[in-house]
Amino acid sequence: MEPALSAAVARLERDMLHSVRLGRPAAVTGLPVDRRLILAAAVGLAGSVALTGVAAAWLARPPAPAGPVVVGSLAPRPLVLPAAWFVRPGAAAEAAPERIDLAIPWDELTGSALPGLMRVTATRAPETDAPLSPARRYARFLTAEAQPLAEGLMRRRFRAGTPFEGEDLYLAQGDGSRFAARCATGPVPEPDAACLSEIRIGTLSLRLRFSADRLPSWSAGLAGLERVFGPNP
Repeated sequence: MEPALSAAVARLERDMLHSVRLGRPAAVTGLPVDRRLILAAAVGLAGSVALTGVAAAWLARPPAPAGPVVVGSLAPRPLVLPAAWFVRPGAAAEAAPERIDLAIPWDELTGSALPGLMRVTATRAPETDAPLSPARRYARFLTAEAQPLAEGLMRRRFRAGTPFEGEDLYLAQGDGSRFAARCATGPVPEPDAACLSEIRIGTLSLRLRFSADRLPSWSAGLAGLERVFGPNP
């Protein structure tokens, strides 16, 4: 309740109590009876509006996560996923979603103490022939430089003036058929999503976003995704 309105109500109560003690009709300082009625009605209306707003806010809250959620329409086998992973809680309740958006904690995905989230968008993979390996797909945009890194990764740089300028390409096991990621080389608005990777597991196409700091854990992350989305749980 507003301070001015609270003070007016308090003054009204004091005046009415004083009038009862003196045996006189109640009169609020300078206010006739009809204005007192209007004031009382306004106080009641304000209280009703406040309660209505609280109730509406409570009803508008998204439902608390509960789990697990079974998604049976994307893959040959039902996917059993924690509800807390879903970016849009309503998507977990859809009967037949064509796409699911998840934010999976790295520690739950890999079983190790890694901070942060992997963002995963899962859709049905198109029924086409095997696509080109990332090394061949991006070959015309890359420089000749190739830098071996730890964990079996190879870093390739994109040439200036290409659509991928400002990114580096990371390939696993030579041509990147098992894993590849494009990562921004400079500051980005969302460091936790600086890297983009697209992989296929069974009949699912997964689009991944994660921090460049997680690149050394690519193998553990991939194994976790295969465990969650693979044909055999």
